[in-house]
Amino acid sequence: MNLKDLAHKLGVSRTTVSRALNGYPEVSERTRERVIAVAASAGYRPNPVARHLATGRADAIGIIYPLMCQRRLKPDPRFEVSPK
Repeated sequence: MNLKDLAHKLGVSRTTVSRALNGYPEVSERTRERVIAVAASAGYRPNPVARHLATGRADAIGIIYPLMCQRRLKPDPRFEVSPK
């Protein structure tokens, strides 16, 4: 079940369902309780991909490291320093 289906089942807009589920104060307590009850009985779970698209955040951490580490293990023979 998605947000659109849930809104259709309740007879309210998708915006109202979204705001009720996300705890916005603009939604009346009665509507919020109704939305939460129907969402729970229908087995509604938010789609994380849709949430990431809507918020513009992935909540991920990236690690960048140089690939030059391999060169340190195998020095380039053109740059070897000969001992004196």
